This record gives sequence, C-alpha cells and structure tokens, in this order.
Amino acid sequence: MAQILVVDDDHNILQVLRMRLESHGHHVAMASDSAEALAFCQTGATDLALVDLKLKNENGMSLMEDLRQRVPGLPVIILTAYGSIDTAVAAMKRGAYSYLT
Repeated sequence: MAQILVVDDDHNILQVLRMRLESHGHHVAMASDSAEALAFCQTGATDLALVDLKLKNENGMSLMEDLRQRVPGLPVIILTAYGSIDTAVAAMKRGAYSYLT
C-alpha cells in the first residue's frame, strides 16, 4: 500500500480520487492548496503525489518542485483538464513522473 497525496482545489475531484485510490488499498491524504500539501509532507512518508496543474492562485508545477525539494525523489504526477503538448513537455522537463489529462 502506498501513501498518496492528492492536491486539487476541486473538492469533488479530491473525493473521487480518494475513493478510487482507497478502493485499491492505498492510503490517501488530500490537500486543496500548496500550504496543506507541504505541511502534510513534513508529517510523514509520502510515496506519490498527484497534483493538479491549475490550483486557485497557484501553479501545480511550482508545487511539484517544492514537494520534490522536501521529499527528494518523490514521484509527482501532474493532472489537468487543460492539457497541451507544451505543458506536458514542460512538466516532464521540470521533473514530473508523468502527466495525465
């Protein structure tokens, strides 16, 4: 079982992802902004982070970099409903493990 951090400013998306991941036996922590996400990473082990690209007044790629500074080697998957080849390439160059639309 993995400890997965899900970061999205849409409460409904958080709930759906939590239910799906927990149904596969994973432990899920939810955060709606970067402050919550970074605070969670200080409290315990995180095996994977799923981060929305567009958070309210925040940038998911910047959060990804902050998370990886706190937890070196942390795989981060960028999620977005606004996918493009340019943002996918940028995310991968900046260290994303994967990019899902």
